[in-house]
Amino acid sequence: MSNGKPPYHEKLLHWLWKHRQFSTSQLQTGSGDKVIIHNTGTLNKTDGADFRGADITVGDLRWHGDVEIHWNLAGWKAHGHHADPNFEQVILHVIFEEEQGCVTRSDGTSIPTLCLSPLLRQPLKKFMAQYRQGPDLPCSGHLSFISEEAFAQQIQKAHKEYFEQKVEDLLEFYDPTLPPSKAWQKMFAIALFDGLGISHNREPMQKLATELFDVAEPSTLKSTLKAKAIRLSEIENDATHPRKLNWNHKGVRPANHPRPRMMQGAECLCFILQLPFQHWMRKDPELLWEKMVHSISTTPSLGTERSDILFGTVFLPALYSLGNLFFCEQLKSQSWELWLQHRVSLPQSLLTLFSQSELPTGVYAQKLGTIRQLRNYCKPKNCQQCKVFKSVISS
Repeated sequence: MSNGKPPYHEKLLHWLWKHRQFSTSQLQTGSGDKVIIHNTGTLNKTDGADFRGADITVGDLRWHGDVEIHWNLAGWKAHGHHADPNFEQVILHVIFEEEQGCVTRSDGTSIPTLCLSPLLRQPLKKFMAQYRQGPDLPCSGHLSFISEEAFAQQIQKAHKEYFEQKVEDLLEFYDPTLPPSKAWQKMFAIALFDGLGISHNREPMQKLATELFDVAEPSTLKSTLKAKAIRLSEIENDATHPRKLNWNHKGVRPANHPRPRMMQGAECLCFILQLPFQHWMRKDPELLWEKMVHSISTTPSLGTERSDILFGTVFLPALYSLGNLFFCEQLKSQSWELWLQHRVSLPQSLLTLFSQSELPTGVYAQKLGTIRQLRNYCKPKNCQQCKVFKSVISS
């Protein structure tokens, strides 16, 4: 690019190199020396060159060393590699753009350069051209029946991954010093408070839930627990009595104000503690969730959108974790099936990226896995891990 700045992170180039997504039959350096790749090397995740332990013949000599990859020649000097001893073992500089020239090591010796763009198959070359123009969805200009089908498969993949992530996230709130049933109740309660605190007050809500759980008993009245929540939150302290929890009110809609959210959390905690524990494993999950939501009397209400999101991102993963904890395969299976069936009205602000494309809304608009797709694939441009990208370049 003219300003020397790469459009995105170089990890897509790393994927091209690692999986040899280019013609290897007539490789040449910029100076015309024949190149044979015996081993691309191992991707390096620490300081130094991108790939270590490569085995490459350049001209008449076979080299063992490192490979560094950039979008263009300027990347070498821009990243300071020309003066860094960690790059003295680089035997090949791989770039994407067609450019003449070479780079030097810190000792002044030159490094042969290999350009990838002329070596790509046409579908991949076309995709990379769009990718480098910087659109939010580089694949959108290539969508066809096969890639729309791949998109549906990718959303399913992301949907599964998101559930697994949420189950894993719950472990952060699990207290192994407590009996398993008590530890699960505490974990579930903190996760609910966390979800109620999205997006401005997650941390203080987590801390409040921890403190509130430690002073709550199954016999505690709902009104008493709500009052304790307000007291422990110190949200009513004036300026002369600083709060230990940093509540954020700025830019928060009335329904998401911390005061009603913490009271809703207290009501949920009361329900969690008073429900006979075995009911969590034996009763209909949807009915249990409905009863807990109906136990909330605080206004503004929880709201259908937040309730549906919490059902998917907190309640079902919590039940799956409970199945794991007590070796109940039926509960795990039930939670997973409900997750697959669950539909939710996602905020339109989240869907802007997809709504600008020609993708059918029915595939993504009501699936929580869409959040995972946006956060972990589309926005960070992790195209090389996406089924849509692989469908596009193989068409």
